[in-house]
Amino acid sequence: MSKPPLIFIAVVALIAILATQRYFSQRKQEAANDREPVRATQVVVGDKRAFAASTNRSRQREHIVNEAMRYEVTFQPQRGGENIVVRLKQPQYDPITPGAHGTLKMQGTRFISFTAQR
Repeated sequence: MSKPPLIFIAVVALIAILATQRYFSQRKQEAANDREPVRATQVVVGDKRAFAASTNRSRQREHIVNEAMRYEVTFQPQRGGENIVVRLKQPQYDPITPGAHGTLKMQGTRFISFTAQR
């Protein structure tokens, strides 16, 4: 058998290095979130957005039934400040309604819960 081309080996090595860096940065962020206290903020739900996880979509392409979706909610603090944009899983995303007032609990950058006021 012939040797694999040097460019192939370089690409595989680059992918392995980038994946390792990504893994360690995620572990670092998780550790930072664990060290942070849980903070509660009075907020108003500004906007909800569900979009396909795939970024290579063309406008003319039909909707794929089993396509992975991402869910994003924008919260506006009632006492002013910068908007908080949070990515959620679908079970967390569905009960949140735009315009709702409530308490947002976060631990660092990690979403804990949103409790709407009645």
